[in-house]
Amino acid sequence: MRVGFCEMAGLMVCLACVSGEVSAQVVISEIMYNPNSNEGWPPDPNDPDSKGEPNKVEWVELYNTGDEPIDISGWALADEDGQTGAIKDGAIIGPGEAVVLVPIHTSPAAFHAAWGGTFAVYPVAHWGDEGLYNLANGPSPDNEILRLIDLDGVSVDEVNYDDEGDWPSDRPDGGSIYLPADMLDTELNDQGFNWRLSNQGTDGAKKNRPTGAFKGVDIGSPGRVPTGKE
Repeated sequence: MRVGFCEMAGLMVCLACVSGEVSAQVVISEIMYNPNSNEGWPPDPNDPDSKGEPNKVEWVELYNTGDEPIDISGWALADEDGQTGAIKDGAIIGPGEAVVLVPIHTSPAAFHAAWGGTFAVYPVAHWGDEGLYNLANGPSPDNEILRLIDLDGVSVDEVNYDDEGDWPSDRPDGGSIYLPADMLDTELNDQGFNWRLSNQGTDGAKKNRPTGAFKGVDIGSPGRVPTGKE
């Protein structure tokens, strides 16, 4: 869902135009919220020696449906718990391309070692600790309202995903949910029946390689969005 408008000179003007007329064409297109690999855990507040384990294996894919590059520098992910740190300066999504956001404790090289590809990967802070914390594995209508916000705090896209009703089940663990080719839209992705659970061999989905934090037990297609032209 795309939100955020202001009145200027008697006209309704999209706030996205402030940072580029095409910014509203960025879509949350794939979400790995329930990986089978270890998602990490916070330190035990009752144990002074507990250091916890940072989240390294969740990720969110963003897709540019427009025909111009979009600068997403300073943008962030947010939910009902808080938000991540900002995406680094110089982050660009080309037309018809996807990028992937990951927790700060995963380097682009580590992500590519597990998932392959040459797409851009942008680590962001405050994912797996304070801020966004982790993506909910037990989502509901009021628990996991995932938003993409621009550098002005305007919501570019929002997905209140679930694992029941019209939404794909999260069983078995380890599969991402994604939008098929004809649903790559900020309005259509509000509806659970427009999403699919990743299955190996369908729409480019594959199992990741076992390396580091990634255990070779998760399925998705990060950086590769089905266009219907394959």
